[in-house]
Amino acid sequence: MYIAEFISFYGCWKVQLILCKKRKDKTVGKKNIKEYIVFAVIAVISAGLILSTTQIGKEKYYPYDDSRIQIVFFGDSNIANTVEGKTVSDRVSDLIECDVYNIAVGGTTAAKVNTENFFDRTADLFCLYNLSKIMEIEEYQVLWDFSGTMPYEEQIAAKRAEVLTGIRYDQIDYIVISYGANDYTAGIPAVCGENPYDESTYEGALRSTMERIQKLCPDSKVIISSITYCAFLSEDTGRQPDGYYDDKGGGTIEEYRDAAQRVASEYENAVFMDNLELMGIDVTNYMEYVPDGVHFNETAQEIYTKHLVEIITEIESNKDE
Repeated sequence: MYIAEFISFYGCWKVQLILCKKRKDKTVGKKNIKEYIVFAVIAVISAGLILSTTQIGKEKYYPYDDSRIQIVFFGDSNIANTVEGKTVSDRVSDLIECDVYNIAVGGTTAAKVNTENFFDRTADLFCLYNLSKIMEIEEYQVLWDFSGTMPYEEQIAAKRAEVLTGIRYDQIDYIVISYGANDYTAGIPAVCGENPYDESTYEGALRSTMERIQKLCPDSKVIISSITYCAFLSEDTGRQPDGYYDDKGGGTIEEYRDAAQRVASEYENAVFMDNLELMGIDVTNYMEYVPDGVHFNETAQEIYTKHLVEIITEIESNKDE
């Protein structure tokens, strides 16, 4: 956006110069020189302002207001999706004084699915493990260069790259990590094996990410938000199997919830948010909250947001004591 504005301004300036050069009345020569100077000064100031907010890399910082809470959101579609014009992060910003940075991408997992390449050239590029690694080594260009199978994937990559390159990690107050549904449906193991940092598992990816976040954002509180209720229509039985009983290969939704809770308990700067308990969604009422069995409607968004804000408010109140 800023680049386009600058090009537009630069174009207008060039047009003005051309028009000035074409004037045949030599009596306005001094006036033309003044116009050049005025335009040049404005151009320099404008370019400085633009570059101060759009430079890629460490120096690209958005303006920070110390009086406002800074929150970064990682997650899948329930954090990324807009419902009735708002995302979860939008609803959070409606309730508390905060600036939100949403880098959630629908369809993603916490775990790294493809382990052949460090940065995968599929949607897996946006999994939690990869995004946190990109943050760690500041390899933002991989997002800018991303070429997906569909045009919208490149748009998502560019948007997430812009947000990531604008975050001052040392100034972030809260990081919300909300994954699980895609890990569950993909059959990714909920629990890691001998390697506690195995990024190909849900638990290992969360733990690996926590290690990076502690270094990047030492003063941030991390809210590890558990998997939410899942139920999917079975073609074999015609029933809607409940995620509490339906194991897709990596565990039940309770096992994913327990893995997230276990990781959160290992770090002083982490807080656990149990969505299976807090949201109260089950096989008897899920149509009121996740009509397709997994994605939030507006009611579910509001319930999720309410509990998240309660956790943040409680932490903030304890800071003041």
